[in-house]
Amino acid sequence: MGEVIRKDAPADDIIGDVRATLQSASAKGGSLRELAEQRLVPVLTLFDGVEAQRNAARSEAEPLLAKVEAESARADDALGKVADDVWNAVGRPTADPALSILFPGGMAYFADHEDGDITGQPDRLEVLAQLLGSGIHPKLSLDKAQAAAAEVKSAAAALRSTVEATRLPLERLSVLDRIRAAVAKSAHIELVHLKRLYKAAGFSEAEIHGVIPDRGRARRRL
Repeated sequence: MGEVIRKDAPADDIIGDVRATLQSASAKGGSLRELAEQRLVPVLTLFDGVEAQRNAARSEAEPLLAKVEAESARADDALGKVADDVWNAVGRPTADPALSILFPGGMAYFADHEDGDITGQPDRLEVLAQLLGSGIHPKLSLDKAQAAAAEVKSAAAALRSTVEATRLPLERLSVLDRIRAAVAKSAHIELVHLKRLYKAAGFSEAEIHGVIPDRGRARRRL
């Protein structure tokens, strides 16, 4: 017995089978075509509308994400310069407890962090700027501390502005991804219903899966 595609299959595969079914049914005509159009055209039209919006959202988000990556790289460069300047200003120590407070574990935490979290980087840089400006290091003059803080704060502000510009487009894309997946599940349900309608109309398994792609597992030969 043939099988309809699994309900947990990728959305692209489900929609691909829906399109293939509609194309085959249209070619065969008659009630095969009529029933397929009744069940599949509405959900396919809905999917195509969502897909168009999703593609537009992706086109909007991708260049913004590229700007975020570029601005993050500039922030990392500024951070590296500040870290070197501070280290030089306090005498290039091999070990320094106060410096460890400013840069716990090095500067990596204030950059993209271990998980590549760019969205949180502006906040981390802002905290570093506050620490630098507070004069927490006894060997770092107030003028140099404030200059370093201003440089970090400027990098944080530029990155924050770029990150904020991506929030709505990314959220829109995320929502549309979820809607797309939901519509694909509905399309699978319609495909299952169509097979039932074909059976009720008296079509054989072979005739049905001459229209609906057969996704049954191939049986091993003994």
